[in-house]
Amino acid sequence: MGLQVKSKVEGYKLPSFGGIPNVFFDDLLGTETRDNTNPIVGCWFRIEKGPEATPPEYTYDEVGVVIEGEINLRDEAGQRATVRPGDTFFFPRGSTITFSSDSYGVAWKCGGRLPAKI
Repeated sequence: MGLQVKSKVEGYKLPSFGGIPNVFFDDLLGTETRDNTNPIVGCWFRIEKGPEATPPEYTYDEVGVVIEGEINLRDEAGQRATVRPGDTFFFPRGSTITFSSDSYGVAWKCGGRLPAKI
């Protein structure tokens, strides 16, 4: 197990997420073994103007920072926020967050879970 590095180009190669045409997401760096008791994963997230997207309930804590554009967030209680470059956000486990954008947004997110590719 060693240092993991990905170039910023990886943020432009994201696959669409769950068949949603305007959401792009990929786990890029993180815990490399399933037996780790405190896993973490880092991923690029991009959303373009289009329908709202609501992934399933978060089963882990997640934190992120917006790199470009803007992302609209709404939680299950109806609380809303628009985050822009330099803004950070946190979703506690048990949250259901709806994402959208009036243009596009790019964020780097880290979650307390194993990468999907392990």
